[in-house]
Amino acid sequence: MRFIIIMIVTYLAYKFLVGMFITKGEPRGNVSGQPGQMVNGEDLVEDAYCHTYIPLSNAIKTSVQGKAVYFCSKKCLEEFAASQKNRT
Repeated sequence: MRFIIIMIVTYLAYKFLVGMFITKGEPRGNVSGQPGQMVNGEDLVEDAYCHTYIPLSNAIKTSVQGKAVYFCSKKCLEEFAASQKNRT
Protein backbone atom coordinates (compact mmCIF):
# COMPACT_ATOMS: atom_id res chain seq x y z
CA MET A 1 0.00 0.00 0.00
CA ARG A 2 2.85 2.40 0.81
CA PHE A 3 4.40 1.69 -2.57
CA ILE A 4 1.23 2.77 -4.40
CA ILE A 5 0.99 5.97 -2.36
CA ILE A 6 4.66 6.76 -3.02
CA MET A 7 4.15 6.20 -6.76
CA ILE A 8 1.10 8.50 -6.83
CA VAL A 9 2.91 11.25 -4.90
CA THR A 10 5.94 10.92 -7.20
CA TYR A 11 3.76 11.16 -10.31
CA LEU A 12 1.91 14.22 -9.01
CA ALA A 13 5.20 15.92 -8.09
CA TYR A 14 6.54 15.21 -11.58
CA LYS A 15 3.43 16.68 -13.26
CA PHE A 16 3.61 19.74 -11.02
CA LEU A 17 7.28 20.38 -11.82
CA VAL A 18 6.78 19.89 -15.56
CA GLY A 19 3.84 22.28 -15.47
CA MET A 20 5.96 24.93 -13.76
CA PHE A 21 8.77 24.84 -16.31
CA ILE A 22 6.79 24.48 -19.55
CA THR A 23 4.41 27.34 -20.21
CA LYS A 24 1.19 26.91 -22.13
CA GLY A 25 1.54 27.58 -25.83
CA GLU A 26 5.22 26.69 -25.80
CA PRO A 27 5.94 23.76 -28.11
CA ARG A 28 7.09 20.57 -26.47
CA GLY A 29 9.61 18.21 -27.95
CA ASN A 30 11.76 18.63 -31.04
CA VAL A 31 10.31 21.07 -33.54
CA SER A 32 13.53 21.79 -35.33
CA GLY A 33 13.65 19.17 -37.95
CA GLN A 34 10.67 17.64 -39.67
CA PRO A 35 8.85 19.10 -42.65
CA GLY A 36 5.21 19.86 -42.07
CA GLN A 37 5.65 20.42 -38.35
CA MET A 38 4.21 23.52 -36.80
CA VAL A 39 5.50 26.06 -34.31
CA ASN A 40 2.71 27.81 -32.43
CA GLY A 41 0.31 26.90 -35.23
CA GLU A 42 2.62 28.00 -38.05
CA ASP A 43 4.16 25.82 -40.77
CA LEU A 44 7.91 25.32 -40.92
CA VAL A 45 9.80 25.64 -44.21
CA GLU A 46 13.25 24.35 -45.10
CA ASP A 47 16.09 26.71 -45.97
CA ALA A 48 17.31 25.75 -49.45
CA TYR A 49 20.95 26.47 -48.57
CA CYS A 50 21.62 25.39 -44.98
CA HIS A 51 18.58 23.06 -44.67
CA THR A 52 17.37 24.37 -41.32
CA TYR A 53 13.65 24.68 -40.64
CA ILE A 54 12.18 28.08 -39.87
CA PRO A 55 8.66 29.44 -39.35
CA LEU A 56 7.12 30.61 -42.60
CA SER A 57 6.63 34.15 -41.25
CA ASN A 58 10.37 34.47 -40.53
CA ALA A 59 11.54 33.05 -43.86
CA ILE A 60 12.91 35.07 -46.75
CA LYS A 61 11.00 33.93 -49.83
CA THR A 62 12.22 34.08 -53.41
CA SER A 63 11.42 32.28 -56.63
CA VAL A 64 13.87 30.06 -58.51
CA GLN A 65 12.71 28.76 -61.88
CA GLY A 66 9.10 29.43 -60.89
CA LYS A 67 9.37 27.52 -57.62
CA ALA A 68 9.11 29.16 -54.17
CA VAL A 69 12.37 28.86 -52.23
CA TYR A 70 12.84 29.89 -48.59
CA PHE A 71 15.88 31.04 -46.62
CA CYS A 72 16.55 31.62 -42.93
CA SER A 73 18.70 34.70 -43.52
CA LYS A 74 19.92 37.11 -46.18
CA LYS A 75 23.36 35.49 -45.88
CA CYS A 76 21.97 32.06 -46.87
CA LEU A 77 20.10 33.65 -49.78
CA GLU A 78 23.28 35.34 -51.04
CA GLU A 79 25.39 32.18 -50.64
CA PHE A 80 22.73 30.14 -52.44
CA ALA A 81 22.68 32.66 -55.31
CA ALA A 82 26.49 32.58 -55.50
CA SER A 83 26.52 28.78 -55.55
CA GLN A 84 23.93 28.77 -58.35
CA LYS A 85 26.10 31.17 -60.41
CA ASN A 86 29.13 28.89 -59.92
CA ARG A 87 27.13 25.87 -61.13
CA THR A 88 26.36 27.43 -64.50
